[in-house]
Amino acid sequence: MSSAEHAQVSIVVLMIAISSTVWWMWWRRWKRFGEIWHHEPTATPTWNPGVVFLALAIIGLFLIFGLTSRSGESKPITVEHVRGGCLERAVLAAMLLGLLTGVRGRSAREFGITWANWRQQVSVGLETAHASFLPVLTLMMATVLLRQPGEKNALLVLLGQDRSLATLAWVVVAAVVLAPLVEELLFRVILLGWLKTKTTSSHAIGISSLAFAFIHGPLDGAALLPLALLLGSLYDRQQRFLSVVVAHGFFNLWNIALTMAAR
Repeated sequence: MSSAEHAQVSIVVLMIAISSTVWWMWWRRWKRFGEIWHHEPTATPTWNPGVVFLALAIIGLFLIFGLTSRSGESKPITVEHVRGGCLERAVLAAMLLGLLTGVRGRSAREFGITWANWRQQVSVGLETAHASFLPVLTLMMATVLLRQPGEKNALLVLLGQDRSLATLAWVVVAAVVLAPLVEELLFRVILLGWLKTKTTSSHAIGISSLAFAFIHGPLDGAALLPLALLLGSLYDRQQRFLSVVVAHGFFNLWNIALTMAAR
């Protein structure tokens, strides 16, 4: 086994150990308190039809692209593409936030976007990210025979080809900061939040989780479903945007670490 393979195996073993520990902690918490996350009741916001329509349109486009693109056929990208994508995501996030809060002087706090108790939000987010590793890894292994050789996320492919500090920095900004920011706004804050006004929480979590998972394609979508369900359940229980962004971003960070270990 090469040193790179040994490093990757070590990271995977560490991820499994941490994930198993979190699930054990959650089981003990559930046995003692009857819940994993403390439920924080919040008022149901009134939704701006414009932001809901925009979010549904964007999610629809993401789903069409994710489900129709063939496995292993992601086009190669460059650092310039990543920089451009970062700008697009930043603009989209600003637009969504503006539509959420710009009507009738709405407060971002109504949608769980707040720094209040930020340490607790970060802690819960880190727990959720680590808990997701074990079920996601299990499903990744279950679908490995269905995958194309070398099939990988385009950002991780770029990082595997170009190990410069500048490339790493842009990939981290894209995958750990901006992608979670935009996707959690779309799928948890808007889609899940709006669906909860139309159906039960469990149905809203299920629908929004399926939509989130399958924008990543059929096979990756199936593997990412546990992460999606955990993020949806966490936001439903506590409605804290920072928690789900931290969980999503830290999950992506571990994948970057695995790629970097292959040097």
